[in-house]
Amino acid sequence: MAAMTCSDQEQAVAGFVSDERLPHRRLRLLCLHGHGSNSEITQMQVAYLQLAKKHAVKCDFLSATIEVGANDRTIAMLSKGPYYSWFNWSAVFGEIFGMGPGLDGGSLHTSLCRVLQHVAEHGPYDGVYGFSQGALMATLLSSETVWRGIGQLDRCPFRFAVLACAGGDLFLRTMRIATAPLKDAKGVPAASRAQLPVRIPSLHLIGARDWYRRSSLRLVSAYIEEGAVVYEHPYGHELPIALARDKALQDVLSRFLNGV
Repeated sequence: MAAMTCSDQEQAVAGFVSDERLPHRRLRLLCLHGHGSNSEITQMQVAYLQLAKKHAVKCDFLSATIEVGANDRTIAMLSKGPYYSWFNWSAVFGEIFGMGPGLDGGSLHTSLCRVLQHVAEHGPYDGVYGFSQGALMATLLSSETVWRGIGQLDRCPFRFAVLACAGGDLFLRTMRIATAPLKDAKGVPAASRAQLPVRIPSLHLIGARDWYRRSSLRLVSAYIEEGAVVYEHPYGHELPIALARDKALQDVLSRFLNGV
């Protein structure tokens, strides 16, 4: 993907602005945590990004229900838990045998249905934020395969996405997702891969030392190129408190959020 200047990115995002946003209304953001994490960690992340303090974003946090161990020592140190995952990673291998987590009744499919139900009950939201596995969830939820196929919606429930330290690019492009109410000849819910690219503006926060950096960069192409903004910070698979002092990041956030 060709590199875009900040000016180019701002103009591109502005081209996808909806007239539905009311002037001076606070943006509402649904925030999804990563694997082996929880909403307590996500609250720290968005605080370090200063989404509420500097950008007047109202954040809503939703936790998954599959309890797992902490993803790393830092998370265990910052939060006593419990920790959750949006789907069972081990179930990914079931895709080979037609039993993947995205199929009807699978852990991923169940989580997608649950988030869509949360949006229906507590929305509307302007955007979605996801860290790591949460970024993968945000991308799937923004794909027409999910919001129309599962949610039976007429349009995407989010107008923009913020993806931090995302991973799972290969998973995203190969996993089949069950859709309803369509069924095959045997009465089994039909399934298909996520429809890409996602057609909403996206901001990708990528760690220069993140072991998922390459996957994060590839995930950028899962969104429309003309609406994608990329910011690379010098840290790893994390959003540390030091980012609160990153003026360049705050400028990028300001331009992006003002454009949506």
